[in-house]
Amino acid sequence: MAPHRRPAILLGFLALLGASPAVAQTTDLLKREVAAIGVVEKLGATVPRGATFTDSGGNPVRFSDLSGKPLLLSFNYTSCPRLCGLQLHGMARALRDAGWDGAAFGVVSVSIDPEETQEQLARTRQQLTHEAGGSPGVEAGWRFLRGDKADVDALADAVGFKYRFDPATGEFAHQATLVVLTADGRVSGYLHGITYPATALRTALDRAGSGAVATAEQQRSIGGFLLTCMGFDPADPAPLALKVMRTGGVLAMAFLLVFLGTLAYRDVKRRRTENLTT
Repeated sequence: MAPHRRPAILLGFLALLGASPAVAQTTDLLKREVAAIGVVEKLGATVPRGATFTDSGGNPVRFSDLSGKPLLLSFNYTSCPRLCGLQLHGMARALRDAGWDGAAFGVVSVSIDPEETQEQLARTRQQLTHEAGGSPGVEAGWRFLRGDKADVDALADAVGFKYRFDPATGEFAHQATLVVLTADGRVSGYLHGITYPATALRTALDRAGSGAVATAEQQRSIGGFLLTCMGFDPADPAPLALKVMRTGGVLAMAFLLVFLGTLAYRDVKRRRTENLTT
């Protein structure tokens, strides 16, 4: 490579490297956006036993009514177009594969949508309990609840589950997490993701059944992936952080193309000059 071209190339690389703080800034912005709907593990925290809900049959249910045995707790809503269905069907498969009959532990799915109707919950309950085995014990053991936002938020805050409503899309942004509670309503552990391996599920339930709370190391050993459901407006298909990152990528690519084009033009011009002088 000709020596006189090296300074120009060096400047080009420096310009690209100079964009890295902007990339880092947009990455941090995206992380903060996702963190706003994340899960803060609160091992040992106590759920609000006085929180009141309504089940799929229209019956009032205090959370304290569900005590007496370990519980698997999820937060979902029936009109969720993506993650909730995957998580709930994953739960049904795991319960069926475990041979659950509704006796050793209970399952509670709480809607995060204040507009959830009893009919929606009833349809969802019928489908999922059938997938989970369909026995009378399974039907009685898996409760689908809705409630006032204050009670839902109190329960979600107690276990570290964060979500938010996006008015632009009419959807709720949230993550897929199954909270494992002891019989007296303390957080024993978490199962993240939409699939629940038999060993991890059994270990978590055995621990909760003995009244124990997972240590941080035990919780890490369970594994699982935090999956996020974020709505996208069809007319505005990317959140702010992604827009900024996309814009930064386009600008960097444009700079690179202009830079390479300039080098190519100078090379052609240099060759023409050399041909004329020979």
